[in-house]
Amino acid sequence: MRTVMVVEDEKLIRQGIATMIKRTGVPVDEVIECPNGLKAMEVLREKKVDVVFTDIRMPKMNGIELVQAMKELDSPPIAIAVSGYDDFSYAVEMMRNGVREYILKPVERDKLKEIMEKLEAELSAKRDNDIKSEAMDKQLLKYILLDDEAQSESLEMMEKRLRSDVGELYRVLVSSEDDDINEEFKDSKSVMDVDGMVVYLISSERALALKEKISGSEGDLLSYAGISDVYFNAADLKKAYRQAKSRREISFCRDIVLFDKVEDLHVAEQLLENGLKLCSKSSVSARVQLVGTDRVDSLEKEWNGFFTATSRGQVTPSDFAAAMQQFAEEFSKTYQREIPMSILRPFSYVSLSDFREKFMEFILEENSRLMNAAGEDQMEARMQMAVRFIRENYASDLNMAVVSNEVSMNYSLFSTAFKNYTGTNFVTYLKELRMDEAKRLLSETDLKVNEISAKVGYDNEKHFMKSFKAMVGVSPSEYRKNTGVKSV
Repeated sequence: MRTVMVVEDEKLIRQGIATMIKRTGVPVDEVIECPNGLKAMEVLREKKVDVVFTDIRMPKMNGIELVQAMKELDSPPIAIAVSGYDDFSYAVEMMRNGVREYILKPVERDKLKEIMEKLEAELSAKRDNDIKSEAMDKQLLKYILLDDEAQSESLEMMEKRLRSDVGELYRVLVSSEDDDINEEFKDSKSVMDVDGMVVYLISSERALALKEKISGSEGDLLSYAGISDVYFNAADLKKAYRQAKSRREISFCRDIVLFDKVEDLHVAEQLLENGLKLCSKSSVSARVQLVGTDRVDSLEKEWNGFFTATSRGQVTPSDFAAAMQQFAEEFSKTYQREIPMSILRPFSYVSLSDFREKFMEFILEENSRLMNAAGEDQMEARMQMAVRFIRENYASDLNMAVVSNEVSMNYSLFSTAFKNYTGTNFVTYLKELRMDEAKRLLSETDLKVNEISAKVGYDNEKHFMKSFKAMVGVSPSEYRKNTGVKSV
């Protein structure tokens, strides 16, 4: 359990009970001590407590009054009475007021441990049931919001939940997960990930209080959430959700705090037509094709133009969503690259500005990646050309400057690229190629050593013989002898 409170006016007794609670072996996050009922109620109004052990006879507010006052709390704790034999009649009265257990003073360690273990099992089971119940509620609400054929039984069940949780009148609120408004719902039930957004069912009164905060009269809460009008029946949940979602999407696209206001957001017909052109298949395809080119300025300009038009209302939320979906599909198909979920769900961001920043970062990174990949392909093609040239001209006076010029590359860049491609440096590669050919000629022909030397690119026979022995381990004549070819 998380929190236990001990209410007892005798300090030593209070501290003794608190210490025994900590030593029962039952995990407790915090044990709070209070000297009387009034002090206990001050704490209970601000903090959720699982179990309260309370004395009966106390100044200012006794145990019976405390238990009665706790009933008014939204989530009253389990009460355990602690008293002496003389207080038995009071204890009976407390049991009538909902006290779960009665412990005599002096408190026995084993008895306290038994009660703590029993309560921990009960609270643990309740937590599990609450988690399961909340999960079922969320699934039920999500089903009603998204399924066009929600059954009447589901609506009746949700009707009861609505009455219990938010009262007679309700509103649906839709926001992103990172919206500031979520701080106001820390202890509230929500449905996460409905179309990539967060959905709350709230009372009409709470909605008005939130509106005051967002308008700035009571605070500076900045929110791009959308909220529905007031509804009564669960049958209107889908309508309320769509209304809140529509307002949320307008807030997102226009980068304005809308909430439940119905403002004049009229956009001229000509501007809407221009917005439609930006969302056309050909326009989206053109923006996709700009990725992976060296036209970075055009890439940024075209996408920024699309986002700017959206923020001005020229592109409707539905057209914006459709254009982004088309982009994702075409990009994946063209470049064989999966789009991150964060890009696939723009409305999961707080506002268009936030999404725009993330998207432009993504698109420019992809452009750079594709450009680098294209550069790597070009580099590989040049190295293939270089190797082919070397194999065709190794018998001539060949050096790295000649080859790098042949493939139009900087000398130093060629040196590094060649080693990365072949696994060895240019000089060693050329020498190994020449010696392999020399070995073939020595074993398969009767050419003289000086003739072979010239054929594999050495104009100095002694230099050839020295290089051959260094690499092969024997002289050319010894190598020929070992291969069974008669020396000439």
